[in-house]
Amino acid sequence: MVAVPGVLAVAKTDAVCHPQTDFRTVFRTHYRFVRATLRRLGVGQSELDDVAQDIFVIVYRKLDTFRIGSSMELWLFGICVRVASRHRRLARHRVQSQEEQPIEVIDGSPLPDDHAEIEQARSLVLSALDAVDPQRRAVFVMHDLNEFSATEIAETLSIPLGTIYSRIRVAREEFRQAVKRLSAHRGSR
Repeated sequence: MVAVPGVLAVAKTDAVCHPQTDFRTVFRTHYRFVRATLRRLGVGQSELDDVAQDIFVIVYRKLDTFRIGSSMELWLFGICVRVASRHRRLARHRVQSQEEQPIEVIDGSPLPDDHAEIEQARSLVLSALDAVDPQRRAVFVMHDLNEFSATEIAETLSIPLGTIYSRIRVAREEFRQAVKRLSAHRGSR
């Protein structure tokens, strides 16, 4: 796993939707997962709440189409990929009026130095993810950060398994290069 501990970690619940599962339960159980996934897929911090709301509007409308016994997180991830992709396409036409706000730390109460290190690591990971091609980033996030199997990813995204492995390999290299470049740039300040 490439995730930096405490930086972008979201517990994988592998929750399976049961017939009695309602929208509120899905929302409460998976909201953090959806927000973290959207951020990893390149949605800006200032737009996360709006895009997450779009996701859950879709979930509300399509919850009855969810296959019982399937992974809810895989289903949600597929929706996130499509909505984040649409959002990025539309975002090209908007002008960003303000700088991105840093992601708030949601764990305990770290010391000020710990908080700064966590923020720097989080910023580095998110910036490096932004440097990865969006199609490869989606597969990379699903596999290396969310720990889904290549087979699950291929099924969810309707992409051949060989293509999944290729995208993971190339995305890892793009991510490594971006981290190296960003680390060197930040070290030279």
